[in-house]
Amino acid sequence: MAVPQLVAVPQPGGTAQSGDRQPAAQPPDAVVVLENAALVATRTKTADIRPDQWFYIKESQHMGGDLPAFEHWSRMDGRGSAVRAEGGELRIGDGEPNARTDPSRTQRELEGLPTDPDALLEHFRNLKEERTPLSICGPTCPAGAEGDVRAFGAIGWYMKFGPMIPADTTAAMYRALAKIPNVTIEENTADGDGRKGIGVVLTVGESKGYYILDPGDYHYLGMKVVDGDGAVAMSVLDSGIVDGPGQTP
Repeated sequence: MAVPQLVAVPQPGGTAQSGDRQPAAQPPDAVVVLENAALVATRTKTADIRPDQWFYIKESQHMGGDLPAFEHWSRMDGRGSAVRAEGGELRIGDGEPNARTDPSRTQRELEGLPTDPDALLEHFRNLKEERTPLSICGPTCPAGAEGDVRAFGAIGWYMKFGPMIPADTTAAMYRALAKIPNVTIEENTADGDGRKGIGVVLTVGESKGYYILDPGDYHYLGMKVVDGDGAVAMSVLDSGIVDGPGQTP
């Protein structure tokens, strides 16, 4: 579903004449765009995942010097993991049950999240442990912005696990994003790999944190942070549930 375009409404005081200057296009409204994303999410079927299946993700990092893309497989019961750098060999190892990267732990957390957007936002604002793909303002966040930054970061942290997220939880995340002050929409925003999408932007002081969503179905493409030092980014190039290491969706 495309981002809705705002329609110019004629202003009182006369009829527009040929050659009159048209009003400048306004940026899409965050509430409208993110509600559309939520509605698409509610119509998406969540996969039934077995404990012996694996969560697959392919990511790239752009931290000033581009690193090779890498693939990672995590067995859903935490009993195995595998990794392969771009162009490299598959390396299979033991998992770390209940570690931060254990998908079964992430799945339990996702299933326990509130599906009411206000309750979800409050939950994320009060997290004791920061979770974010990339730090927007680090230890120098302006006073009073910490809760919003924490919530914005946590939503992105979980969105990278898209195939594991229950549909109603995904919808709640989009609606919670719309409730964070200073969140705006920028169209045709490029991720770290040059893919264009819908930018969901949190501005904090001189820094901007972007989540880039696919313009078709709103799935999460990645994150980038832009500040006075330049830009850093992380992209999710592919993800899904597979039956074994080395397989891709």
